[in-house]
Amino acid sequence: MDSNQEGGFSMRDLKTYLSVAPVLSTLWFVSLAGLLIEINRFFPDALTFPF
Repeated sequence: MDSNQEGGFSMRDLKTYLSVAPVLSTLWFVSLAGLLIEINRFFPDALTFPF
């Protein structure tokens, strides 16, 4: 069926894995947490933005 050897993987398998919902939600929440951390680093304790 597949042309890959035992233990190998193809790009189709990687694309299938990355389209799984827990992986996508983990990547989304990690990037969102990083964004919030960086915003709080540059604007600490900013409840309002006075511009």
